[in-house]
Amino acid sequence: MLLLTRKSSPIIVIIAIVILVLLYTSGSGSGTGAWSDLDEPYYRHDPHRSHHAPQGRFGAGASRPKPPVDPACEAFPDTSKVLLVMKTGASEAFARLPTQLMTMLKCLPDFLVFSDMDQNIGGQQIHDSLSTVLPEAQEGNSDFDLYRRQKWCRVDQENCNKLGNPATEGWKLDKYKNIHMAEKSYAMRPGYDWYLFVDADTYVLWPNLMRWLKKLDPTKSLYLGSVTLINKFRFGHGGSGYLISKAAMESLAGKHRGVANEFDVRAKSECCGDYVFGLALKNKTDVGVQQMWPTINGEKPATLPFGPSHWCHPIVTMHHMNAEEINTFWHFERQRHLAFAKTGKSRLLLIKDIYEAYLAPNLRETREDWDNMADNRFYLDTSPGREWEEWQVKRTKKPEDLNEHEREAHKSFEHCAAACRSLPGDECFRYRYRDGACSTSNSFIMGTPVKKETGDKRTMSGWDVEKINAWIKKQGSCRKAMWPNVES
Repeated sequence: MLLLTRKSSPIIVIIAIVILVLLYTSGSGSGTGAWSDLDEPYYRHDPHRSHHAPQGRFGAGASRPKPPVDPACEAFPDTSKVLLVMKTGASEAFARLPTQLMTMLKCLPDFLVFSDMDQNIGGQQIHDSLSTVLPEAQEGNSDFDLYRRQKWCRVDQENCNKLGNPATEGWKLDKYKNIHMAEKSYAMRPGYDWYLFVDADTYVLWPNLMRWLKKLDPTKSLYLGSVTLINKFRFGHGGSGYLISKAAMESLAGKHRGVANEFDVRAKSECCGDYVFGLALKNKTDVGVQQMWPTINGEKPATLPFGPSHWCHPIVTMHHMNAEEINTFWHFERQRHLAFAKTGKSRLLLIKDIYEAYLAPNLRETREDWDNMADNRFYLDTSPGREWEEWQVKRTKKPEDLNEHEREAHKSFEHCAAACRSLPGDECFRYRYRDGACSTSNSFIMGTPVKKETGDKRTMSGWDVEKINAWIKKQGSCRKAMWPNVES
């Protein structure tokens, strides 16, 4: 064994230090060394995993972010030519957006979320859609009370909202958003073929949507939605979602800079933002909405009117979905899509499939304290002292057209059921009774529970299951998807 001299000791110390430094850097600097039990790897950004929208603009030939790598997004369609634009409000954002971010939105390579306040939820930037509204439209306008209070608030919005009525105030503020969202979206992301505008409680069935868009031409000026009427003017219902082609967006926001400000003052006297957007598009480009219902839909699984108008139709949006419903449907849709993907196929999800998954397993003859929303035809107690809404009276038959069971339908739930069963074919699939009013419908809906009351005030619902099953059997398999007709 060699003996260390006093002169060699410093050399040995230096060598030892060098070795320790090399071991440390190989373990922590290169990312390939072993980690101790107390360490955890630092997350290194991988653009393939991020779903957050980049801050730059996308030109016509620019590269877009790649879809996220997530097991839940396996076999998810390529949505790179569609920009989802979601609308929410600061008073509801933390209740609605987290579930959207954990489900539908996490598989999108890019999307934008607008609100009435700049926020950040889990790293997702929420943009203030109202930041460019004209001062003269805001000053002295009570519609902006909520907007001002949100900026004033120095704690959480939930506590500040106790000072007002955010539901009512949010509705008033909402009508200024849509046109500004469109203008800002095009300025931030001008290179997309399609722009899909939805609310934070809207669910998008992306596999169906992407199959549909292959049939359409984005170079045509298209405004597609579920048509609603105000003062005989047709526009796309915002909650159902509306789809705007590249050509239409360019004609509106590209060629008319500052177009949103032209409607700021007018919006105060109008009801809603989707209406104002429809007015702007028609006024500036002469592009009107086309009816895409029931493919673009304002209902959800519990309220879809299954039957002749909702059966072999593909569906791409649903509305009024709460966080639990969005989560449940997301898992149902993904499991179904993955099951078909394993066979090398991709099958459209029809409204019929939603019936089979949601209503069919829960269909029964009657439910107490339940509203199945039957309201096509009314049979009303006309005894002295009884008063009914005008719309209910308009939906009653003439006395001479009633059969013997219909004449007694208003007497009780049992009489109402007998009247429904007495009607031929698909004239009555469900019925409802409450306090002298029997109502029926020619579609079948699950509906929702209602508060229990006593006596005639109790809401009772029924379904003619035998008639429903006979109708379904008669339809057979859907051999062809019933897409809506798009005029170009």
